[in-house]
Amino acid sequence: MTWVDAADARRPDGTVVGAGVGDTLLALVRVDGAWYAVEAWCTHAECPLTDGWVEGDALRCPCHGSLFELASGAVREGPADEPLRTYPTRVVDGRVEVEA
Repeated sequence: MTWVDAADARRPDGTVVGAGVGDTLLALVRVDGAWYAVEAWCTHAECPLTDGWVEGDALRCPCHGSLFELASGAVREGPADEPLRTYPTRVVDGRVEVEA
């Protein structure tokens, strides 16, 4: 695995931004100063989670309201019943890097 530059880390909490890492589109989310990376498509109907919003330590899908825990990708509220894939992140020199 390698670390890939994904985004500017100097964004406020509650930020949701899309980032291409190789062939994969990720949703990068900042909560309480920490960055999380999850697959960018809802497992229910493939809606773009980059259009979603942060609720505490979770990400809400804009289409049907599924709620995903950012740290684990687990479904907290449906209709989705499959978790999101998550990716490790780190911040280096003001940039978010994702392990891919």
